[in-house]
Amino acid sequence: MTTKPSVLLVDDDEDTREMYAWSLEARGFDVAVAGTVARAFSMAQSGRPDVIVTDFTLPGEDGFVLAQRVRSSDGLSETPLVLVSGRAFVAGSGERAVAIFDRVLLKPVLPDDLIGQIVPLLLDRTATRLERQLRAVKERVRRIPHGSGVGRVMEAIVDVAGAEAQPAALLANGAAHYIAVNEEACRLTGRSRDQLLEMSVWDLTPQIALADGQREWANFVARGMLTGAYRLNTPEGSAVDATFAAAANILPGCHLSLLNRLPTALVP
Repeated sequence: MTTKPSVLLVDDDEDTREMYAWSLEARGFDVAVAGTVARAFSMAQSGRPDVIVTDFTLPGEDGFVLAQRVRSSDGLSETPLVLVSGRAFVAGSGERAVAIFDRVLLKPVLPDDLIGQIVPLLLDRTATRLERQLRAVKERVRRIPHGSGVGRVMEAIVDVAGAEAQPAALLANGAAHYIAVNEEACRLTGRSRDQLLEMSVWDLTPQIALADGQREWANFVARGMLTGAYRLNTPEGSAVDATFAAAANILPGCHLSLLNRLPTALVP
């Protein structure tokens, strides 16, 4: 089961917290709430939320203080931060807010508007993580001295993931036919390894015409790197939404795609 993305919602007004929390949970997020900077930072350290949404005006300390603590903390510094402010910025505070927060929203902010800012932030973060893994796999392949080329790629994927969950990995040849996949790819696509190895890249996306798929594939190989959203079909015909990062020629003539299933909250 795909883990729900988590939101830490920081506001000292209970009605505001409940309004946003209800909408976020209905969309598919896990929501934790706090009313002070000290409580919020403690919860962030222990819970590692995917995004933190904070009001500016809080008891004792403001949203800037929370943001500075998050940005200075190991393990939290890259957490997306969204500021929801009901006050005007003066004397350079607006520039300061833009510099430290990923999004700055001025009240009134409807719950759907807040969600509309959070979703692309988390999609970008997911894509960036996959790109980082992909680059690490390429570097690791170069440093594995022995074994077949395909075996080195699949070994590098395991090494890079370490203790974390591996992404789905599909390795294709120059003709866009799969030549190696991992267990996560089987789970994502709902197909066995043998079934996937009989397929081409566009067999997973029958909604794309063959000619269009071939053209997109040629463009990807020419560009060398591609990231984005991807919708594939299971054998039963149900759609699976994922985000992906792909690298051409991770070995000569071999092209690697890493994918993660999107949780319901992040599906456009």
